[in-house]
Amino acid sequence: MALTRKFVDSEGLHWQVYELSNDNALEAGPPERWLYFFSRDNTRSLAAYPDDWSVMDWHGLEGLCRHARTPQRRPIRLPAVAHSIDV
Repeated sequence: MALTRKFVDSEGLHWQVYELSNDNALEAGPPERWLYFFSRDNTRSLAAYPDDWSVMDWHGLEGLCRHARTPQRRPIRLPAVAHSIDV
């Protein structure tokens, strides 16, 4: 289950933060982790963040949010499926 936090920034905007990872991905290599920030009209992503983010005060979370960027769209990888046609 992903860790999540909620905070209100200094402009009064409500945010929710999730720590996400690709631990269950089929790709080889070390798992990637990132924070996703969601507000009513904005989504941001941050890959480099401190381990103690989940216990930070609202000011600390706002600082991380300000460093986060709009996430890039990643291509969807669908599993290869063999197609057969019965004639």
